[in-house]
Amino acid sequence: MLRKVRMLLALPLLFLASACVTTEDSVKREASDVTEKIRKGPEQAPLRTITNFTDGLRCMDNLFMMYGIRDVVVISEDLEDKTKKVSAGTKDMMTSAIQGMSRRSRAIRMIAYGSDSGNVIGILKEMERKVNVMPQFGIRGSVSQLDENVAKKVEGGGIAIEPFIGIGRAAVASTTILGIDLQILSTQDLSIVPGVVSSNSVAIFRSGAGLEAEAGYKKFGINYQQNLSKNEGTAQALRTLVELAAIELFGRLTKVPYWLCINGTTNDEGVKTEISDWYTGMFAEAGEFVGYWQLQMRLRGLYQGEVNGVPDENLTKAIMAYREALGMEKNAKLDLAFFTAYLNANHYESAPKAQEVLARAPAAAAEAAAKAVAEKKPLGLKLVSLKGNNLFVKGEEIKLNVQPSKDAYVYCFMQDETKAIQRFFPNRFQRDALISGAKGLDLPGTQKFKINANTKGLQETIACYATARDVFADLPPSVGSGDFETLGAKSLNDIKAAFDKVAGNAVAAANFTVRVR
Repeated sequence: MLRKVRMLLALPLLFLASACVTTEDSVKREASDVTEKIRKGPEQAPLRTITNFTDGLRCMDNLFMMYGIRDVVVISEDLEDKTKKVSAGTKDMMTSAIQGMSRRSRAIRMIAYGSDSGNVIGILKEMERKVNVMPQFGIRGSVSQLDENVAKKVEGGGIAIEPFIGIGRAAVASTTILGIDLQILSTQDLSIVPGVVSSNSVAIFRSGAGLEAEAGYKKFGINYQQNLSKNEGTAQALRTLVELAAIELFGRLTKVPYWLCINGTTNDEGVKTEISDWYTGMFAEAGEFVGYWQLQMRLRGLYQGEVNGVPDENLTKAIMAYREALGMEKNAKLDLAFFTAYLNANHYESAPKAQEVLARAPAAAAEAAAKAVAEKKPLGLKLVSLKGNNLFVKGEEIKLNVQPSKDAYVYCFMQDETKAIQRFFPNRFQRDALISGAKGLDLPGTQKFKINANTKGLQETIACYATARDVFADLPPSVGSGDFETLGAKSLNDIKAAFDKVAGNAVAAANFTVRVR
């Protein structure tokens, strides 16, 4: 009897196996059609297959170096899951993404606080109690959307011989939409930095018994696909979404062409709008627009003046040379077309061409000769206390003046009573290291930090180094890491040796001993 039942089951089971394959394919196809309508919108977009944005983070690291971005310090409140359905450490994912963008450039530093600090205000109050220097920016936001089964199809069939056996199979395909909204705010007044927001979503398509899934992300009209294994699912899709958000947020904050890192181009309508918004936004604050170009032309080796937001003849010459190097009309127009071309350029190729153009300009030979004569004069550096001596009471604020013998790039460090060393100039408040030989610079001056003598009565040392060119990008991580951060260098002699190495021994140094009573 048992043999007869097995024989009777053979044909139905073969039929059922065949039917299940056909059913599952049709179910997947139907749910996929709905998903594609959600993902693509009205027009077909190009498709890229990627697993995550690791290459994009590396690309951002390179852009930060190319555009001279450094000393960007952020804190983050807990990035909550407002849906209460995604069990993942979103804040930790953001921290990892930021680290991926700063491996070589050391451009961004994220200060991590635990879950006991409930929001940015709480974190700032805690930091105010511990240190004198506040981060400039904070990250806030959340996992804001999880719409499950926005498209779902289930089909199935089976056969039963009661009470002995029952067998069946179902084909399932569904789509879930996961969204994240993040903003960067200014810690000065907790306002959102204009235009620095990220709002993205991903469509997660599942088929069968959930053994496989596919995630679809869209940006600038480009669809990105990601295959997810059984153990990855929503959390891995969220990680990729966070990486995309990090690229977008910090690209917008620092005004580097981040779209190049996610396969966008200046022909994309979204990119055109972004560039136009940046261009217009730089006129909101007096001097910002001109200051941007002064710094950029300085980075390209075409401008040696101050970054003060005041246009001059040297900047005009530099702009004309760069426009010509980019194949544009030779004039000094800082228009949207030039800004767009500049953001789209490979500056490692364009800058040398512009330098050649500038060298051929009338009077360039005379200027070069005068510069050569000036460079032959030895560089000197003075570092003095504004109070007239180096004796301070415990906790007293220290005010200094540093002045090179001629225009030079100056970098200042402090070795405290524990022998730990930090860089305090240049810094997040003044990234330009160039100091006028005629004027000098007061430190801290108007910059938003303080230097205080220690409360233990122990000796400390402040050291400044001056060079003829900006050597910051060439310094090793043990010396060139973040501002107001304990460095890896063990002594000021190590700092001096690093400057000698990158500046060819043409370094002026000045030390100031802080005696505490």
